[in-house]
Amino acid sequence: MTFENLTLTQRVQAANIDCMRHPKFALLSGVICMGKSEVKEGIHTAATDGKNKYYGAEFIKPMNRKQLRYLVLHENFHVALKHCILFRDWTKRAPQLTNIAQDFVVNALIEELDPEFKFVERPTQSLCINDKYKGWSFPQVFNDLAKDATIVEVYEPLDEHATDDGEGEVRDVAAEEKLGKQIDDANRQGEMIARKLAGKEGGGRDIFGLAKERITNWRDPLQDFIQSVCAGDENSRFCPPNKRLLPQGIVMPSHFSESLGELVIACDTSGSMGPYYTNIFGEVARICETTKPAKVRVLWWDTAVCGDQEFAPGDYDRIASLLKPAGGGGTSP
Repeated sequence: MTFENLTLTQRVQAANIDCMRHPKFALLSGVICMGKSEVKEGIHTAATDGKNKYYGAEFIKPMNRKQLRYLVLHENFHVALKHCILFRDWTKRAPQLTNIAQDFVVNALIEELDPEFKFVERPTQSLCINDKYKGWSFPQVFNDLAKDATIVEVYEPLDEHATDDGEGEVRDVAAEEKLGKQIDDANRQGEMIARKLAGKEGGGRDIFGLAKERITNWRDPLQDFIQSVCAGDENSRFCPPNKRLLPQGIVMPSHFSESLGELVIACDTSGSMGPYYTNIFGEVARICETTKPAKVRVLWWDTAVCGDQEFAPGDYDRIASLLKPAGGGGTSP
């Protein structure tokens, strides 16, 4: 079936799939799958509320496949860049200028990734596009456009950004933060897909700023885990109560032990772990000083158990310096 014989909804779906299969535009795959992509009557061009994407039936009807791809990418870039979340106040203060500035940013990205228009085609002639703004952020473009009071009469945005009741209902701060995290996750998924499709060519520049280092707080979960392992169950008490049964309205005692048993740590000795032993076991030593297990046993393993060390309570503060890793290499059982 030819593109022209598809329903409008099917055309949007086809354009979505095209973009998800493209080695560069696949970075929007996660965002494309978020929310709804819906064809609606009564929408002048297209619109987004920061999650859902809406396409005016009359607007997209005459478009060919490449033009519709451009429009689909346009809407999804607005979502991926969180334009409707981060700049809601800007939109309320200067809606037309904000929309135009965001369109300049989005359109520049599309044409940066397909400069020869092999995949897309401009859907209208009055598009907000200027080579000057390639690589610029939204605030930079906004501030530059704001110098000319007549700019809103010269350019017409390609779509609308809803910020009030209706399709773009006002969200509370918690909901906006949750949506922002969902978009970040979707962007990471899209970047991984794009890199895989791009192969040796790589995934291009870091458009969404995902390359910055992320620091995971592993210390608190490690402490909680060791404390739970060393909790013991020889004695009972109602303060604190059993947390597992509280959600069911049942108050039962929790269990504890005055003398804790042995804590066993099975340590992976593959080459990638070596640089982290001192840091990890320094934290283990600190936790053991608090939980006071009867002893700590460290098992070193790769394809089999290669070493065994025991530490008494008097050694806990020196665990990191007393370690003698054994084994190394692969860790396949």
